Amino acid sequence: MRLLPARLPESPGGDDGAAVPPDHGQLIGRSFYIYTRVRTAVVLAIVAAAVFGRHVLGMNAIDVRQLTILAAFITLYNVVAWFFFRRYRDPDAPAESLTVLLFLTYAAVVLDFIALTIAIWFVGGARSPFTSFYVLHVMVSCTLLPRRAALALTALAYALLVGLVAVEWTGLATPTIPVGAVAGDGPLDARYAFTILVVNGSLFAMSAFLLLAITRSLQNLEQRMRLANGELVRLSQQRKDFLNIAAHNLRAPLGAVTMLLDNMRGGLAGATTEKQRDWLDRSLKRLGDLSDFMRGIQTLASLETDIIQTQFSRVDLGAVAGRLVDEYEDVAAERGHTLLLEVPERVPPVVGHDRLLQEALVNYVTNAIKYTPSGGRIAVRVLSRPPMVRVEVSDNGPGIAPEEQGRLFQEFFRVPGGGDKPNRIKGSGLGLSIVRRVVLAHGGRTGVESEPGKGSTFFMELPALVE
Repeated sequence: MRLLPARLPESPGGDDGAAVPPDHGQLIGRSFYIYTRVRTAVVLAIVAAAVFGRHVLGMNAIDVRQLTILAAFITLYNVVAWFFFRRYRDPDAPAESLTVLLFLTYAAVVLDFIALTIAIWFVGGARSPFTSFYVLHVMVSCTLLPRRAALALTALAYALLVGLVAVEWTGLATPTIPVGAVAGDGPLDARYAFTILVVNGSLFAMSAFLLLAITRSLQNLEQRMRLANGELVRLSQQRKDFLNIAAHNLRAPLGAVTMLLDNMRGGLAGATTEKQRDWLDRSLKRLGDLSDFMRGIQTLASLETDIIQTQFSRVDLGAVAGRLVDEYEDVAAERGHTLLLEVPERVPPVVGHDRLLQEALVNYVTNAIKYTPSGGRIAVRVLSRPPMVRVEVSDNGPGIAPEEQGRLFQEFFRVPGGGDKPNRIKGSGLGLSIVRRVVLAHGGRTGVESEPGKGSTFFMELPALVE
């Protein structure tokens, strides 16, 4: 039998690309800056082609004035786009204001589709060879933009094409059809042959130019990612070394000092006064806090190694929770709390490191004891939520403000003013960070559900065992 954790369910939204990482934002900005240059060339080409087609090729139906007005409209919004995207002339320019960046990008693409549709209407309608330019815009959108936006813009392009066909087919309006700009019934018209070659040559050239530019930007981004990953590996190794050295070098002297002071407190070094015993109690209390901190450092050090997953085995979270409730029931009672255990008869096991999972749950339980006012009710629950097993620690304490909840699992963060002052125990701020790291190492997730004045529920969800 092979022990495997179940696969985590996908988060809502999947890969819809709603969130765009900053580096990808820089890629979008760089690519659409290049696109503004291409659009400038397109404007010039529209005017030049209109004049050339009418006065050189004899396509008298071409309305130069209308196409010039359209070119002016494209120029107007292209200037706005260039003004924003011009900072991306530098390939290494960082992306700023992703919301504005994406809004302008979407707006520019939508306006491009509208302008293209109008241009097609002026040079043949649904029969115009220029309809192939829809593909260019769709290709660029799907390459650069988030999945949902790219699909929406693709649907828009198709809707505009359907509109062109429907309007002409139903006779609602008649497009301008210059002779030689669209295919006729007779032999191949030289003007149409020239149009086909120019249109497709332009499409090929623009596609190649844009895709090569995007490829260069991707290669530049990939190079920066490799360098950044190398730096992260170096920093991660330094972190591992520091944690191991700190845990190793401080453990022995800390234990020795604690033992000596404890012996003095017990009278082994002679009688002590009440004031001296108070000093010793305070010192031992501080050493206890430091010992807890070092245990956290040691846990972090073990999580930084790749060996941890080789020590995974079947873990019964119900049994782990039961042991902790038995161990901390008296501690909770000293503060006037009631510590309860709620475990159903059958809970699927998980695959994990028993000691680390117990350490994670200890942090939840001790935090509830610390921060719940005297006379509180603390419940430890183990629930089966296929394909996950969920462990909750709920209390009826003061609750946590929404603005603080997102930072709870960060290292060294502590909720300001938490707990009763007489019962408050200063912590290292590592506890919840350790919980998060332990659970992530097991392929699970952590979280908190809380409202000010209504208590808190801290939870961890771990993949159930697949046998």
